[in-house]
Amino acid sequence: MSSPNMSTALAAFLRLLAEEVEKNQALAKRLSPPFQEWINASTTPKVLPARKKAAKAPEIPEDFDPFRIYHDQGSTGLYAALQDYDAAQCKVILSKFALDPVRKYSRWRKQERLANFIVERVKAMSEKGRVFMD
Repeated sequence: MSSPNMSTALAAFLRLLAEEVEKNQALAKRLSPPFQEWINASTTPKVLPARKKAAKAPEIPEDFDPFRIYHDQGSTGLYAALQDYDAAQCKVILSKFALDPVRKYSRWRKQERLANFIVERVKAMSEKGRVFMD
């Protein structure tokens, strides 16, 4: 089959067969059953599974500002205000106010730990640069 004469002969035969199939519809019908499954598969549109929608991030009130609460009520007031929120909402607060750009809190699950971290970060950010004000 690898000889040049056999290759050219096979190519010539397939061209002749293709011409005959184009001219003779009866021959085309008799030769089509092996290809029918492939034709059906290629013409049938593939239905993709529906994508799962991402869970909505928990919302926090728009007027919630941990820096204002810390300034007005101190760290205990901020900690008390954070007790109204669950762990997911605390993560949203950390993200929204960019309290930890490294996102080391992302694997934490306990609300208490997240609330303590928020108080710690707000305190650190609020007191940053105070040395130059005195």
